[in-house]
Amino acid sequence: MAGKNNIIICEGETDSVLLQYYMRKVNGWSDTVDKSVQESRLKPEWNKKRSRSLIRELDADRDVLTLMPVGGCERLAKGLDSALERNVMSAPGSSEPYNRIVIIRDRDDGETEELFLSEIDTILEIYNVVHSETLSNNTWHACEMQTQLGIKITFQLLLMIIPFEENGAMETFLLNAICNKDPYDKIIINKCREFVDDVDPEKRYLNKRRLVTKAKFDTYFSIRTSADQFLQRQNIIKNVEWEQYPSIQRDFENLSAL
Repeated sequence: MAGKNNIIICEGETDSVLLQYYMRKVNGWSDTVDKSVQESRLKPEWNKKRSRSLIRELDADRDVLTLMPVGGCERLAKGLDSALERNVMSAPGSSEPYNRIVIIRDRDDGETEELFLSEIDTILEIYNVVHSETLSNNTWHACEMQTQLGIKITFQLLLMIIPFEENGAMETFLLNAICNKDPYDKIIINKCREFVDDVDPEKRYLNKRRLVTKAKFDTYFSIRTSADQFLQRQNIIKNVEWEQYPSIQRDFENLSAL
């Protein structure tokens, strides 16, 4: 069955688990036991990062959505390179090319957005991808390229740097969503953030921004789910009804196009 072929390229498993959950709950995607769907979408090196393909049946068509965590922000460009290489190598009339490509990364510092967009533009230039508008955050861009046989194909590209309004990571984005919905939990989250900021003044253990971000997330959930404190992070994420949080619905609105 022919259909759309889509991919979300993200940094790590926290991102991938949340996005899988959200796309199933909100946008009608589902898991599949069809191994051919899983194995045909990615190069072998990406399978080690626990990539997952979801499907959605629409009339006689079956759309596929692959979620590919690449193992860090520094590998996102390589993930895009892999997706565009697939498009270049695709056969005429096949369902192999990606129709929509999404790249999601953390906003690490004030220069992240400009540098990231520039890096993505460089990869697009390598593959002679034409896009009419300057790349921007959280906007779908119409793109055009040619296969190795010279056949023109089009695809849509969406870049999302999260959180949109401040430095942080996916965990920051999720905690902010909880704060915006529940004033009581907001007080707890703010106290957890203050505790983590002050608890290790010599930075013996929390010596990287990423570790601080994760510690704030884990500290809050050790309180919220204290009886299940030994659950893996991905299980904690799955047990929260993220689709009920208005700010997540708003900021993930563009993903409904997949």
